[in-house]
Amino acid sequence: MSRIYEAIRIANEAKSKGESGRSDSLGEMELPDRRVAPRIDLDIDLTVYGRAAGNGPFYERAKAVSGNANGGVFLLSIPVVEGQDLLLINNSTSREQICSVLTVQIRDIQTSEVSVGFPMPNPGFWTPFKAGKSA
Repeated sequence: MSRIYEAIRIANEAKSKGESGRSDSLGEMELPDRRVAPRIDLDIDLTVYGRAAGNGPFYERAKAVSGNANGGVFLLSIPVVEGQDLLLINNSTSREQICSVLTVQIRDIQTSEVSVGFPMPNPGFWTPFKAGKSA
């Protein structure tokens, strides 16, 4: 609801400044980026574990496309829903991470873009092991 009030406030300010004749500023509202940390582009193979709608367990290989310490986005062909808990395994490092589905966007008939959040920040989940350092 605060976005609506913010849009009304901006429109009223524009009207009071005499900008009401400008049609390019009306009806537009910028949505702030709500991420705490910027996402980086990724190309990481994951294994995603979860439970399907009928309570049957599933796993699927997926491709992570972006991420940060608080979560990420990956492509998945098995349907999932917002709020669903999943287990991610980074296939290159064998690191595991529990997450919750935040949004699901249908990309095409077979693929969804799934955005997930981690319960606690985990900046090392997406990064590969470095030689000479232990995880």
